[in-house]
Amino acid sequence: MDSSSSSSSTEPNFHDFLARLRNPASADLVRSIKSFIVSFTFHTTNTENDSRKLQDFLMTMKANIREHPLWINCTDEEIDSALLRALRSMS
Repeated sequence: MDSSSSSSSTEPNFHDFLARLRNPASADLVRSIKSFIVSFTFHTTNTENDSRKLQDFLMTMKANIREHPLWINCTDEEIDSALLRALRSMS
């Protein structure tokens, strides 16, 4: 077996994360993410407050994703990586 194929199957996969978000069962998570993005854009930029809000959001979303049936078998690393990639794709 090719070692590169075995390592890639265990690495966090952003496309899998997006596919799970497209699943109708993830509607509550998608609403939370969209709500955060919208609310974040309505306020004047404040580095300290923005940092705190972002950290709070990430902690809450990580907990919600970890408990969600579609992500029940994901590792913390997979969830962290997917969230970070999602944030990077928004910028």
